[in-house]
Amino acid sequence: MGDARGGGGAGVLTQLGARSMVARMPKLTLIELYPSPWSERLRWALEWKRVPYARRAYQPLAGEEELRRATGLSTVPVLLADGEVVGDSDAALAWLEEHHPSPALLPEDPRLRAQVRAWEIAATETMAPAARLVMIGRWKARGMQPFADHFAAKYGWSPAEEARTERLLGALVADLARAVASSPYLVGDGFTRADLTVASMVAGLIGIPADELFALDESMRAMFGLLPEEDPVLAPLRAWRDGIYRRHRGGRVTPGTGN
Repeated sequence: MGDARGGGGAGVLTQLGARSMVARMPKLTLIELYPSPWSERLRWALEWKRVPYARRAYQPLAGEEELRRATGLSTVPVLLADGEVVGDSDAALAWLEEHHPSPALLPEDPRLRAQVRAWEIAATETMAPAARLVMIGRWKARGMQPFADHFAAKYGWSPAEEARTERLLGALVADLARAVASSPYLVGDGFTRADLTVASMVAGLIGIPADELFALDESMRAMFGLLPEEDPVLAPLRAWRDGIYRRHRGGRVTPGTGN
């Protein structure tokens, strides 16, 4: 009986300790543009680590002045911890790994960790921005105003820059498709931030995942995807991206109540 009571007391103390830890955890708010690959990248990391967070929708054009006034930033996503700005997706992912290291999204091995970071930089600083510039050119050609001109001014679009980045993307995407055909994961033998990031960022190139994986209005879905679905070169990339979503996304992606 004494052992049973002692065990019960220890259980109560454990529960109280857990509640105290939860109480000390900062309240997180994600300011997001729902279909944005950068927003999806950060949502995915938060949910993979099972970190509770609130979602706040950002509206291009209409919400930009308020975003800049509240955060000092002009792009989303932005992560707030107890109302304080953590930063954009790169800063937020670093903060998340520091404060919520388990389950880990970065390998312990320094060489593998460096490979993950190289994939992230290639995807977030080259591939996705290049795809965005080409998409802006197509939005302008379709007369999708005022958004096309707004994003063109914001991200430095020009016909010459669009042509340059389109040439760059051709070789990059072909190599990426070959790379994912040979292994289920980009770095090592398990899921890392490299997979999460690239799977999110290819939306500009090959489109948002199918409705069973990612809920999105058809008119918005049509804004993504530069490359033809029937291109056989891209089939391994689409299959890899969809497989990563099915195995590691944790369910269908849906908008927050404010989106």
